[in-house]
Amino acid sequence: MNEDQNNPADRLVDATLAHVAAFGWRGIEVADVVERAGLRPDEAYALCPDRVHLLNMFARRVDLASVAGAGTPPEGFEARYDMLLDILMHRFETMNPHRSIVSHVLTEVVREPDTLLGVLPQSQRSFAFLAGAAGFPNSGWQGVIFAKALSAVWLSTQRIWLKDESDDLSETMAALDRNLRRAMDTLDPVLGSLFGAGKTDVGG
Repeated sequence: MNEDQNNPADRLVDATLAHVAAFGWRGIEVADVVERAGLRPDEAYALCPDRVHLLNMFARRVDLASVAGAGTPPEGFEARYDMLLDILMHRFETMNPHRSIVSHVLTEVVREPDTLLGVLPQSQRSFAFLAGAAGFPNSGWQGVIFAKALSAVWLSTQRIWLKDESDDLSETMAALDRNLRRAMDTLDPVLGSLFGAGKTDVGG
């Protein structure tokens, strides 16, 4: 998933993935990744001062890949829903080549409370960014609620994705659609006015 061999951020992410694949997450040090990436310590520090940032940088690269080519958010609730569904599914597809690495990191991070707490703000930023890309709330209290709801959708669907052996990730897609629709129905009494009349008009 390397985007640019000359981009220090991409080199750090690639080095992180390679290092975790070879040695696991526990005990990984930024210095190990920096050396593998072939960067100077001061050059890397500006982008990645600690271990948490290694994970955050990976998340941001996946987020950007997920919205690549998404275009302008459409009008109407169902059209925006479909766009958000596509973006979230693209996120799974982007991560799929690294599924074993992601699974390993998820298993290890839950044993590191400081790391887990450290990645939570990036998770909120990620899902606010993805929501905004599809024309849903991504700022203020509405954005906070919506991003937390998307995070719950992601975590629930991620369990299916980690075990999905279908060639086209159809099981993941079905779970994602089901979980996202349920989340929208739950949010409607709180954020329904933000969805606009289109949600009612289309019977969504």
